Amino acid sequence: MTRTNQINDPMIVAPSPTPFNKKDEIDYAAIEYNVTKWSKTKLSGYVLGSENGEEGFLNLEEKIKIIEKVKEVNEDKKLIIAGVDSPSIKETLKLSDMMSKAGADLIRIRIPRNRKSVPKYFKKVLDDIQSRVIIIHQMDPGNFDASMTKVGADPEIIGDITNHDRVFGYIASAQMRFEAKVKEYISEKKRFWVGNSMLIYPGVFIGANGACMMFGNIAPNICMDIIRLCMKNDYNSAKKLHDKCVYADWNILSNGAAGLKYAMDIIGYKGGLPRAPMPDLEPSEKSKIVQGLKLAKIV
Repeated sequence: MTRTNQINDPMIVAPSPTPFNKKDEIDYAAIEYNVTKWSKTKLSGYVLGSENGEEGFLNLEEKIKIIEKVKEVNEDKKLIIAGVDSPSIKETLKLSDMMSKAGADLIRIRIPRNRKSVPKYFKKVLDDIQSRVIIIHQMDPGNFDASMTKVGADPEIIGDITNHDRVFGYIASAQMRFEAKVKEYISEKKRFWVGNSMLIYPGVFIGANGACMMFGNIAPNICMDIIRLCMKNDYNSAKKLHDKCVYADWNILSNGAAGLKYAMDIIGYKGGLPRAPMPDLEPSEKSKIVQGLKLAKIV
């Protein structure tokens, strides 16, 4: 399948935002518009049902309909990844089955917060699941700084989980020192992705061959160029691109889904407002995002 190409070919996927209309309902026409526009970029795939997609504000029916819509528009051009974040084995298997039938190519499963449950959880889930899986090690989604201080399992346990036949790959946390140790236990045949665009540059040095991050919605071509240059050992060129994006990435990510949506509106996508009751951005926050996009030469 070309969407999951060769292991040495870098991949960039992005947690897709969910656009809403003035009635606070999902705007499926906007989803179609965005997916069509992304289809012309170097983006490798979409992650549906994430913090950036305001998963906590979506019911199950809406999540399934979003997958179906993206599947319809995507026409098998790019990878569709659906997010499951449940500590329950039964619920994880149920949701995974429903999302796969709706059109997801991979199920992104978060490591449970209860460390003692992790080995038993994944033993049962991975033995019984019918879908291919990608594991994400992000213990506090939406709170990037705090997630840097929390570890979901020991490196060797994460390695054992990721090396299961059902697992496509692993999305690392922001702790590069910890993840460098994790990488020692993960097969070279598995995908090893970083979870933020500012970690692409250092991530390649510990073995990353892709990324899953918010900034991929905004600048997929730049993100892909950074990782390709790094993998070709052209670090000077990669660093120049990386440095241009730091301010934009920081100010968008710091404002969560609202920041991402505003940035998308600025560059010609359909982001819209966050779902009620989440507030819109303050003028000063919007100004910083615009400034960052200009520094990165995205606008």
